[in-house]
Amino acid sequence: MSIKLLNNKIVFYILVVFFAAVAVVVRVHDFGSYPADINCDESMSAVEAMALVDNGTDHLGTSYPVYFEAWGRAQQNALYPYLIAVLVKFLGINTVIVRLPMLIFSLLGIALLTLISGFVYSKNFSLIVLALTAINPWHIMQSRWGLESNIFPHFLLLGLFFLLYSLKSRKSVFLYISIIFYGLSLYGYGVAYAYIPFLLLSIFVILFFTEIFRSFTLLIATFLFFLVSWPILLMIPINYFKLPTFAFGPITMQLFEKTTRLSDFVFLSKDINDQFFNNVRYLWNIIMLQKMDVWWNQLPAIGTMYKISLPFSVIGIVKIAQLAMNKNEEGETNYRKICSAILLINLAASLFTGLIINNVNVTRMNHIYYPLILVTAYGIYWVFSKNHYFGIFISLSYGVYFSFFCYRYFYSEDRTFINYTYDQGLEKTLQQANSYQKELCISTHQYRNDFKITEINTLYLLKLPYSYYSGEMNEDELKSSSYGLPYQEKFHYFSELEAAIKTYDDQCVYVVNIRDREVFDKNRFIIKNEGYFSVAVPNSWIPVE
Repeated sequence: MSIKLLNNKIVFYILVVFFAAVAVVVRVHDFGSYPADINCDESMSAVEAMALVDNGTDHLGTSYPVYFEAWGRAQQNALYPYLIAVLVKFLGINTVIVRLPMLIFSLLGIALLTLISGFVYSKNFSLIVLALTAINPWHIMQSRWGLESNIFPHFLLLGLFFLLYSLKSRKSVFLYISIIFYGLSLYGYGVAYAYIPFLLLSIFVILFFTEIFRSFTLLIATFLFFLVSWPILLMIPINYFKLPTFAFGPITMQLFEKTTRLSDFVFLSKDINDQFFNNVRYLWNIIMLQKMDVWWNQLPAIGTMYKISLPFSVIGIVKIAQLAMNKNEEGETNYRKICSAILLINLAASLFTGLIINNVNVTRMNHIYYPLILVTAYGIYWVFSKNHYFGIFISLSYGVYFSFFCYRYFYSEDRTFINYTYDQGLEKTLQQANSYQKELCISTHQYRNDFKITEINTLYLLKLPYSYYSGEMNEDELKSSSYGLPYQEKFHYFSELEAAIKTYDDQCVYVVNIRDREVFDKNRFIIKNEGYFSVAVPNSWIPVE
């Protein structure tokens, strides 16, 4: 399609509506039911959100933490569970609610990136950005489930949008809003502790020397940043220096004695040089080669950006760098120059983070994809402007790739592999087991030895309230509930199935991975399968008809 054809308003807006519709449909189709049932990190976010609403604490009883203790050795970021908690307060809890904030912010992200490309560069370029973001594999897949770390790039984009708009409008209020979002992003993902200082320091240097805003305005912006982020910033030295947990009113900045997160930084590694070069290799494989990561982040042979995108990414970076380095520009062109420099700083900050964070994967590099989509789109836009026929070929190629992705993701055997990683069938088997109100329920994933994963999935999928699993539910409340037995007596978690059967025999119902069903004596247990899980019910529990 010719770039000139896009100057026709009717054609332009028809295409805007079309690509916007594609973006929405591919993200809401089967939303909440696919992927099925739930990822353990989603379960943890949901359990923390329910505890916040029920008790004002996390599931372990800590009052309004700025970072959740979660798994013990590995913690969880706080921003996404708090967003879920707002919805839970008014709408209750289910998988749609758990994933809804990510969907909303993802769709908002498409709109914001399109607007940025429009008011910084051109209307026609914004259409290419809209189209490319709408069909981007990484963006589609992360929008359909609630991994708390993936809220980070969306808050970064909100910060970038208001930052660039503040430069265009010359209104400091938008700079302040931008800084607030950058401050909030620190609660979105631990990677931000390395990314945000590099990014904001570079941006403030540009703002200072271009004199777009007064020094006093920059001081106010700095104050707002620390006002928003000081609790999470204080949590970092508390854990590095092993200082006592600190509470400010109801807010808790906690010491995590079992944490392993500090070892994620290259300068805290045992062999810094070896780890650094290892990080270079990981970064190259994930970003440049788009090698397969995990099923919830990308599909084999598809990649995060489509395999054909690399040359356009390189072209886009070169062309935007040329815009950023133009000399003696004034007015609108100078504004574009500054914005181009800021965009490249975002990319540089992402690459810097990838080098100092150990063994990055797609999730740990999620902050690079919005800037990468934009520069890739600029490379496509430049090729379009030089050769319309080649532009048509590019459009068709991306269309074929997108169709291939949709088939693979929604309809091929890849759907089976994805559902396996989300424990399909666990919810229904747990519900069947829990229906026996007066007896014990033993739950396991078997192929995972981490009891915590099993327990957290159980707490969420059965919607168990904080008062019940914490032991705070009194006897009268327990009698009026449907639980039958106290939590510690009813739910037991194990990894050795044979040992559990030897201990409990036919005194409980078992939830197991489907591959472990053959362990049970079929003369003594009724086995029911659902997805990748089975429930084994003692024959003696089944009424004789």
